[in-house]
Amino acid sequence: MMNSKLKVAIISGGMIANAAHIPAYRNMEEYVDIVAVCDIYEPSAQATAQRWNIPSYYTDAAEMLEKEKPDLVSVCTSNAAHKSMSLLALEHGANVLCEKPLALTWRDAKELYDAAERAGRKLVACQSARFTPEHLDAHELAQKGFLGDVYFSEISRVRRRGVPTWGNFHRKDINGGGAFCDIGIHLLDAVVWIMGNPKMASVSGAMSSVLTRKGENLVTSLAEAGAPLGRFGKACSYKPEEFENEEFAAGTIRFENDAILNFKVAWAANLPNSSSISLVGDRAGLLLPEFKLLSTMDKYQVDIDPRRFNAERKYADKTFNGHWQLVENYVNALLGREELIIKPEETLNVSAIVDAFYRSAQLHREVRFDELTAEPRA
Repeated sequence: MMNSKLKVAIISGGMIANAAHIPAYRNMEEYVDIVAVCDIYEPSAQATAQRWNIPSYYTDAAEMLEKEKPDLVSVCTSNAAHKSMSLLALEHGANVLCEKPLALTWRDAKELYDAAERAGRKLVACQSARFTPEHLDAHELAQKGFLGDVYFSEISRVRRRGVPTWGNFHRKDINGGGAFCDIGIHLLDAVVWIMGNPKMASVSGAMSSVLTRKGENLVTSLAEAGAPLGRFGKACSYKPEEFENEEFAAGTIRFENDAILNFKVAWAANLPNSSSISLVGDRAGLLLPEFKLLSTMDKYQVDIDPRRFNAERKYADKTFNGHWQLVENYVNALLGREELIIKPEETLNVSAIVDAFYRSAQLHREVRFDELTAEPRA
């Protein structure tokens, strides 16, 4: 690999491939070549190939993998195809960068990592929110002990009206879930990483879809729904009664070290837009994204606003800049230049939380980690 460029193939020519993955790979063109793109909807595959001057396009992923033999595959499909497409790429000898969520169940995520280990390949979930300046700095601060033992945290990821209007986010058979596994998982992954990846013990959660089923006639924004560069490909249209996934999710996660994480996530809610993390340690608390520390000094309460001269990290001017940093780290790891930032055990932990949340919401009770790993009854 060190003597030639890595061959990259893209599975799905939708919004996230065109707005994030392909630009991030093009930034690393000294080390990678995008050789092909595949989409089951041929106009999307063709348009993506033409837009980026990609040599080949396909409508069948297996055919693309067989003919192109890529070193690295980006899986940018809807959630339901993440597992099958990742397994297919691994079976064809490729390393895999899969969009979040890697899987909606702990068992599926474990199966994928076991397959990657057998194949001797690197599998990485695209948890790009870790790479914001405040999250990177918060992780460093926490790992150095400035917060002490973090025993409580809270995340709020709310779009006042930001339901995706491309793809099939509203369909359970294609997306698997709604706001929680779409936008909530980003802050979830970031905060658990900052906390040091304590193992999930149980989750109690609830979800609802009220506003999406009312058929509101509101002016909305693609940017606010997560597509600042446009949707790329077909628009999504659905009747309110066809909306199957949650627009709102809330709950509590308990960890084995007795820490607690509360969360609320929404594609649509009568609340202000928000994307925030609060961490409470026995030495200091930390508010993100403002990066404000709350602590004590002798007999005084103190609020600390660090002057962070490294706060403007590279790619800050790029849309989906987290993908740029993630792809850079992944490519460098494949070339033996650095360690992967996103580790399998971290993604497995997040997958367990996602799995337990949806089970809890459906069962109307707390779900423990050991319930996810128990062998299915015959």
